[in-house]
Amino acid sequence: MSHHEMSHYEQQPTPTSPHPVPFIARLIGAGIVIVTLGAAGIFGWQATYAAGLRGTHGEFTVSHCSAQTVGYRSHGKHRTREEVKCTGTYTSDDGRAEDSDAYLEPDAYHSAGTKLSVTRTDSPAASASPRFSYVEANAWNAGLLSAFAFAMLIGTALGAFVFTTGCTGTRSRVSYGDAWRSTAGGAKRPVILGLAGVGALGAVVSVLLGVVL
Repeated sequence: MSHHEMSHYEQQPTPTSPHPVPFIARLIGAGIVIVTLGAAGIFGWQATYAAGLRGTHGEFTVSHCSAQTVGYRSHGKHRTREEVKCTGTYTSDDGRAEDSDAYLEPDAYHSAGTKLSVTRTDSPAASASPRFSYVEANAWNAGLLSAFAFAMLIGTALGAFVFTTGCTGTRSRVSYGDAWRSTAGGAKRPVILGLAGVGALGAVVSVLLGVVL
């Protein structure tokens, strides 16, 4: 082999393996995936009752409602929302079940005597917390809860991206560009984009069905 050929081979860069994903990034990504999947399950579970697919349908007669402004942080900003809690009496459609201490968290404030269509969940979770006992049964509520469930999948996609690439934000040791390139080939990118796509499409369709139906 000539000196020129040896120099040519010596100048070739040695392939480098991708940087290992930091443990803290794995932990953050796994945490996001677990939380968002759990939230999606809860919203989806409630949506089946709101749509009347499960549970015992009946009527909730409001005795008293209270509204409270709750503060929370979202995207680094302080925001507020109104939380409504109502107590009243529930009567099933067939008249066989009645609950004079029923508890409901509706979307809006209602005056005493207002009658609402609800579904009794009959779930073991109701024994641990009364907020899971009754769900408003209407198309809008079912669509909204379904939209929240699907939207959580976008968060799951973000968690999967963090877990597999190590990119946790602007101060991350792994740049977004390098992280995105590392998902090329294999199943990483299709899975991440698939989760985000299903989440976004499902959320939009759920809201539209809630408005139309």
